[in-house]
Formats: sequence, C-alpha cells, structure tokens
Amino acid sequence: ASIADFLNRSDLTSVIPDFITMAEADMNRTLRIKEMSVRTRAPLNSQYLKLPVDFLGMRNIELLTDPVTPLEFRNLQNLDLHRVSNSTGKPKYYSIMQNNLEFAPVPDSTEYTLEIVYYQKIPPLAANTTNHILENHPDLYVYSSLSHSAPYLHSDERIGVWAGKYQQIIEQITKSDDKARFSGEAPTITFNAF
Repeated sequence: ASIADFLNRSDLTSVIPDFITMAEADMNRTLRIKEMSVRTRAPLNSQYLKLPVDFLGMRNIELLTDPVTPLEFRNLQNLDLHRVSNSTGKPKYYSIMQNNLEFAPVPDSTEYTLEIVYYQKIPPLAANTTNHILENHPDLYVYSSLSHSAPYLHSDERIGVWAGKYQQIIEQITKSDDKARFSGEAPTITFNAF
C-alpha cells in the first residue's frame, strides 16, 4: 500500500510484490548488519555439511572442542592439498563449495560439534508478515521497491532518485551498525613480539 501511495497508482497490486521481491534480492546482495547474524550448531562427522538454506556469508566458524578450535578458510585447491597430506583427523580448514561446507582433514571417528555464525538472508515478505528490516528500516523497503518500479512504469527519470535514496539509506544503516558494534570502549589491537 505504501509503494502504491508513493507512485500514486492503484492499478499495480499485482506487480508490487515483484518489486518487493527484487528489493529483497538487492538487500541480500548489499546489506550485512548485526541483525542479520545467526548462530547455529550442527554435528560434524563427514567431509561435507550442508549450509543453512538462508546462508549469505560466513562470520565465524569453529569446532566446540576443549579448547575451541577456530577453522581457517582455504580455497578448494589448498583444501585438497591439506586433505591429501592428512586424510583424517580433527578438521582445521574449511571451504565452501556450492551449498556445502567442506572440511580438511576429513573428520575422524570422533563426532565434533560445529558452530557457525553467519549472515542470514532477509526473511521474505512473501512468506512472512514482517521481518527485522521492515520493522527497523521501512524506508529501505520503500525506496528499493520504488527503484524497481521505475523501469516497469517507463519512468526512467525516477530511477536515479529512488536508487540514490536507497543507497543513502544503506550507507546510513551500515554506519549506524558499525557505531553500535564498536560503541563503548575503543577496540584494542595487540601485537606479539617477533
């Protein structure tokens, strides 16, 4: 309804959901904020583990061992080299192939608990009545959807206005998220002596 009001059109109810779907695709490609972070655990006992269906990007990955074992990312070629030299054992490295995590060495007979923190796709409004982005940043939804309406309506002169406002809001959200993440004490960096 808000998008129809902005466009001053009542004949777009069938296509506005498409504008919203395209807006969500844009947001999933460009936005990475703390509200999108999810922590999950899974048993790990094989070379591959399916990524969550709403996975956008990795923030942290570790085995919950004593002590905790952070895993290091390797490209697939380097991961294969680690697997050849050490075929089974406690995983130390991971890579992402299609929609799977791949580990090296391949987990031995021990069943490990894997914990990942990842960026989650924005829950689509087509299947949900609301989500954290709509609740906290409704203007982002509006301007992104409006930018997708312009080509449909042959209003090319509006694309720059809507897209510019969308980009401005993305930058504001990202800056606000950075401030919130690092508020309080200043982050410290420690260096080990050579």
